[in-house]
Amino acid sequence: MQIIEGIAALKKYHQDQICLALGNFDGVHLGHKKILQATVALAKAKEIKSAVLLFVPHPLTVLFPESSPKLLLSLEDRIALLGKTGIDFVIIHPFSKEFALISPEAFVHRILVEELNVAAVVVGFDYSFGNQGQGTPADLVGMSEKYDFCVQVIEPVKVNSEVVGSSAIRDYLAKGQVQDVQRLLGYAFFLRGIVVHGDGRGRRLGFPTANLSVKENIMLPAHGVYLTRVVAGEMQAWALTNIGRRPTFQKKDTTIEIHLLDQSENLYQKELIVHFLHKMRDEKTFRNAQDLVKQINRDVQDAHHLIRTVYATDKHFTPFSC
Repeated sequence: MQIIEGIAALKKYHQDQICLALGNFDGVHLGHKKILQATVALAKAKEIKSAVLLFVPHPLTVLFPESSPKLLLSLEDRIALLGKTGIDFVIIHPFSKEFALISPEAFVHRILVEELNVAAVVVGFDYSFGNQGQGTPADLVGMSEKYDFCVQVIEPVKVNSEVVGSSAIRDYLAKGQVQDVQRLLGYAFFLRGIVVHGDGRGRRLGFPTANLSVKENIMLPAHGVYLTRVVAGEMQAWALTNIGRRPTFQKKDTTIEIHLLDQSENLYQKELIVHFLHKMRDEKTFRNAQDLVKQINRDVQDAHHLIRTVYATDKHFTPFSC
């Protein structure tokens, strides 16, 4: 897979027609994968290259900065997951308020036809484009006849009768329902970050933790304690991960604290990928540190029980390691 910086740059690397997938692909969930698989298949049938067009930053952060949701994946992780689908090109184009003013037909004529030379376009059922999102899949189909390319619209993908979508995934994540998140993503939700210095309180309590720093625009699961699988290079380990404000100690900043269950490796300044598998409990306020330690001991016991009874025989979990 080749990454292209800007729409105009594609012609430097590829002169022929392409089959193009359009969408934000935040999360690269099961619905997105259906679009991407259709794009790759259609490109092969037409014997041309496949491509994805991504706008950066996410259009909602430009158009509605105060109300735009946080992202499920960083751009780097989105690209890595796109690459696993067999897509040939990922075209990354800067999104601005000026670009957002392009009318739907101008977007099709100038961008898709003249700049990107599309032979085919694949979109989801709810895709919108052009000024104020006025363009619909039906509009795209109508314009394709005028500009001589084909369009494939992918119908909703459902899991247990529920339509897969980034909004539904964010709703589950906001509630800490990480198993439902995994059901719609098709993989375990993960956070990627660097281990930084904490206040050392976990070590003093007998449960040393690694404090993870993640990008501010990435969404976190609801506050609570989770069973997680941690990947750091070649190392993999089970862990309890706490997301919260440590109310027992009157802290207000949200932290991500990781306690390895079966290893004691020094993780400082290492990059970790933390996969969220099961929510153990909500965040609690304890009367004192001793009560907190008792609860952590129970959490550790419960985590080991889950590992033995559920995840020891789970053959479906493959850690993300790109």
